[in-house]
Amino acid sequence: MSRRRIRRLTVTILVTVLVLGFGGYATAVALTPAPDPTVELTIDAEQQVDADPAAPIAAVDGQAAPTAVGWLDGEQVWANTDESVPIASLTKVVTVLVALEQQPIDAGAAGPTHVWTEEDAARQNAYLAADGIVFPISIGTEVTVREMLMLALIPSANDFAAAYAYSVFGDNDTFLSAVDDWATRHGLSTLRLVEPTGMDANNTASPADLVRLARLALANPAVAEIVAMPSATLPWGIGTVESTNQLHHLLTDVRGIKTGTTSVAGSNLLSAQGGEADGREFVKIAAVLAREGDADRVDSSIAVLAALDSAPQPVELVAEGTRVGNATTVDGFEIPLVTDSSASTVLLPGESATTRATLSDLGAGAARQHAGTVTVASPTGDTEIAVVTTEAIIEPGYWWRFTHPGEVF
Repeated sequence: MSRRRIRRLTVTILVTVLVLGFGGYATAVALTPAPDPTVELTIDAEQQVDADPAAPIAAVDGQAAPTAVGWLDGEQVWANTDESVPIASLTKVVTVLVALEQQPIDAGAAGPTHVWTEEDAARQNAYLAADGIVFPISIGTEVTVREMLMLALIPSANDFAAAYAYSVFGDNDTFLSAVDDWATRHGLSTLRLVEPTGMDANNTASPADLVRLARLALANPAVAEIVAMPSATLPWGIGTVESTNQLHHLLTDVRGIKTGTTSVAGSNLLSAQGGEADGREFVKIAAVLAREGDADRVDSSIAVLAALDSAPQPVELVAEGTRVGNATTVDGFEIPLVTDSSASTVLLPGESATTRATLSDLGAGAARQHAGTVTVASPTGDTEIAVVTTEAIIEPGYWWRFTHPGEVF
């Protein structure tokens, strides 16, 4: 074979290889899918919104005497002092809750029957001599637990509060041991009792612990039902008794709960009132202590509860169309990723709401395809907001793919 023919053959082979290689590359470009867009967040993945505590702080700071506030559904309490003070007949709320834990009854149920004893009558006479509130009945009278609760909590009867405590626990030492255990388990570190009625000035607690006490009381259906009563009718010639909580006649949606007055403690009132903001219902709690008289404790309670009306805070947690990320295609186009709806809530001081954004893998597709989720967690409920693309994702054309092998392969 001549050299010329060898050269021709070599050129032919090389051209054939190049043609075949080019064809293979062209085919590979046509058949290889383009890489998916890269997605990235443009906001923090997790965000938290905290309610402003200015309203409850102002409510307690505006009072000179011991005061505390909080909400039924919450843990935080705001108080203008940590000092423990005599609580007077607020004691009866503790007495009832501790005894009901030992012998529970349902709301509206009569409960077990107690037969009025000579000891009950003797205590009744002693409270009467000490200018306490009593409702004399005859020895041998049958009294239900519900009747004792109504007399102890509505007109603040000392004789029935003591009779109830001792009918459950037998004696004062056993009662006090149960109180200490109960207070420890419920985090009422400042609560100290020496007897079940509040007649003794050594029954003490901090204002903050009294707000916590109110939460426990309102969480008990049997107690919550009774303290919400402005009045009740009892047998044995007692007739109708009126609540010592004057707020029942002065405010709307009063939930209770109890007054307390002695010469040492002054005038105390632990109160609760329902409220509403932007569709969210809530219950405000106020403890006002050591006031100079009934009018003072009423005025203080009304002022404090009213100050809490400005505390609920409507918050938009996610706005529709909020840009949370980007999708960048292989050929460099940047497509915004946005929320397709909104979410809002109402926060009370002490509460928080959180949002958590996550993005999904994306491929070619029309605008508004699903691109991720913003998960919202708030006291009023959890929800998920979809994240979508604002534009269609289109794979790059053949020529771009042909001229960008590094990106394609």
